[in-house]
Amino acid sequence: MTFERIDMAALEKDLTRIRRDLHKHPETAWTEYRTTALIISELEKLGLPVEFGPQIHVPEKMFGMPGEAQMEACYKRALSESDRPDLIEKMKGGFTGCITEIQGALPGPTVGIRVDIDCNDVDEAMEAGHKPYDEGFASLHEHCMHACGHDAHTAIGIGTARILCAYRDKLPGKVILVFQPGEEGLRGAASLTATGRFAECDYFFGAHVGLKNLRVGTVVASSYGFLCSTKFDAIFHGLAAHAGAAPDMGCNAIAAASAAVVNMLAISRHHGGSSRINIGTFHGGTGRNVIPDRAELAIETRGVTGEINDYMEKSAIRVLEGAAAMYGCTVETRFMGSAGSVTCDEDLVDKTVKILSEVDGVDEIIRSADFGGGEDVTTMMRDVQEHGGQVTEMIIGMPLLAPHHNRLFDVDERVIGIGARVFASLALEVSRM
Repeated sequence: MTFERIDMAALEKDLTRIRRDLHKHPETAWTEYRTTALIISELEKLGLPVEFGPQIHVPEKMFGMPGEAQMEACYKRALSESDRPDLIEKMKGGFTGCITEIQGALPGPTVGIRVDIDCNDVDEAMEAGHKPYDEGFASLHEHCMHACGHDAHTAIGIGTARILCAYRDKLPGKVILVFQPGEEGLRGAASLTATGRFAECDYFFGAHVGLKNLRVGTVVASSYGFLCSTKFDAIFHGLAAHAGAAPDMGCNAIAAASAAVVNMLAISRHHGGSSRINIGTFHGGTGRNVIPDRAELAIETRGVTGEINDYMEKSAIRVLEGAAAMYGCTVETRFMGSAGSVTCDEDLVDKTVKILSEVDGVDEIIRSADFGGGEDVTTMMRDVQEHGGQVTEMIIGMPLLAPHHNRLFDVDERVIGIGARVFASLALEVSRM
């Protein structure tokens, strides 16, 4: 489709501006205060109703929340960087993200579209040759970087809303457009899904930029191979003692955690398919001459099926408990997030392929590709399917100059306009296929 009512060149330029602003001010899961306020402001300009704050969340399903000190620091930072403190104050406590509905003039289905908005815990490269650094929009925030393309996803969502608002007279049914917080770590979808909001969706679309090293203009209509995953922390409790005078009177939590790390990485892989485990962070101890009484690990397991992921998780727990016992320590685990697998609906994939063939800027269509990782959107997708709707997760192609979650990652900004046209076209045409 082409959208003659829209000056696409001007739209893409403005969406690029928004993407770069978001890239410069990244916010991690449950702290996307400024990001959400910016999105709301853009949607308000279109006259759209926006729901946000506690009303769109189920608090007991808000997994992997940051500590109070981090949350407060991020909240204050957002207030200082935003011109919408009125909005940010209503999100305090991590109630980030927002949902809008675009009501069409024609009868038709309910279409769900989801984009994610959080960044990664990565320090961005500050060196020549990295475009965000060279052009002045590199991250201003320590240990925060849009290293997965969610800044582009957010801009795509805003662009989708602008296009659909210009074509409301041709829009069948309504579109529920979701700007999801906390995708990294698989933390945010459960809270939004538990409200029951997506149960009414007849069709549901997600998309991710990059992932595969594809040309700009290539779109993958569906994905498979989503890895089920569980995220959890392990906290070892030992006994502090003088490291020189009385080491035998202590129980070394770092030693226990170290043994656990080595042995979790040695867990036998499952014969039934892909399995993964990663220990992403390790913190512990209080001083050089003190037997450490506490150590903490951030762990994730993955499996191509729920059964395989369960095997990895249970094996990891067994190793953790054994390592703690070896050193006279105890260990507790704290659940932080999870996602399962999903199978895209072939009927909707057929429709998606047909619609993509008419989208301006899309010159190659691949029916399906291996996603190769976990994705929080699967929680929403499964919920839609359980209530009779159809789902697919697309990949918007672009070449990768660096891997996702890498300090040199960057987005080919041409995908922003393509992504917005893709989502808008699907919403306008899916009921006519």
